[in-house]
Amino acid sequence: MTSAQGTRVSGNLFHDNLAEDLFMEVDHGPFLVDNNIFLSPTSLLSVSQGGAYVHNLMAGTLRIIPYDGRQTPFHKAHSTELAGMHDNPFGDDKYFNNLFVGPGDLIVYDKAPLPVKMDGNVFLKGAKPSKHESGPVVKSEFDPGLKLTEETGGFYLGLAWDKATGERTRRTVTTELLGKAAIPGLPYEQADGTPIRIDADFLDGSRRPYHRFGKEIIRPISGAQSVAFDVTPKPLLILSRTESLSHSWISAMNSISSWVPSKPA
Repeated sequence: MTSAQGTRVSGNLFHDNLAEDLFMEVDHGPFLVDNNIFLSPTSLLSVSQGGAYVHNLMAGTLRIIPYDGRQTPFHKAHSTELAGMHDNPFGDDKYFNNLFVGPGDLIVYDKAPLPVKMDGNVFLKGAKPSKHESGPVVKSEFDPGLKLTEETGGFYLGLAWDKATGERTRRTVTTELLGKAAIPGLPYEQADGTPIRIDADFLDGSRRPYHRFGKEIIRPISGAQSVAFDVTPKPLLILSRTESLSHSWISAMNSISSWVPSKPA
C-alpha cells in the first residue's frame, strides 16, 4: 500500500497468501494496523516508517527494508494537500501488545536509525524481541499450534494457550501513547481529528485499562488451555482522508478487501 498516510487496517484475517499479507510501500505515516490476524508465511513487507502495529497476531516473517531513496509525498493532516517529499529511512514504527509466533520477530529493528517504540509484546515458538523493548514476554519453547479451518458459517482459529503469557498487564493504546509520526509530525487520530483509543479486540469485545494478555488479540474461554475462536472477519479498511479519494487510494482499498475473505451471509 502506497500513500497510506491516515489509513487504518483493522479487524482482518489474512491467510494463505503466496506473497506477504500486507505490503507497506514508501509511506511516512501515521498509519495504524490493529486487531488483525496474519497467518501467511510472510506477515509484513515494509519499505516505510511511521506505522503503528497494535494487538495483531503475526505468525509469519517480517521483511523490513532498511532504506529506499525514492522521494515520496507526505500530506497535511486529514488532507490530500502536499506538505513535502522525503526518502524512506528505517524505523519510527510502534509495536504494542502484539503476539508473534515462530518466524515473526522484531530483532530486525535492532539496527534502526530512527527511534522505535515497543511494549507489551509476546513472543512464542522461537520469535525474538528487539533490544528496544523492555520486559517482553518470551516463551521460545511454547508452540500454540495455530490451526485455521474453514467450516460452515466461517473461519475458526484453534490454538493452545499458556497462561504465563498473561502474567503482566498492558496499557490501553491511545493517540497519546503512540505519539507522532516523525516525518510528517502528525499524531495517530480518527478521520475527524479525535483521539484514537483501541479498547476493543478482534471479536469486538471490550478491553479494560491495564488488561492482561488474555484479551490482547481475541478472548479465550475462561480456564481453557486449548480453544478455537470464530475469526470470520468483517472486512474493514478505514481511510482517514476527509477529502475525495485519488485513484491510488481506491486501488489500495480494493486490493486489501480482495485479500480478506468476506463474512458469509
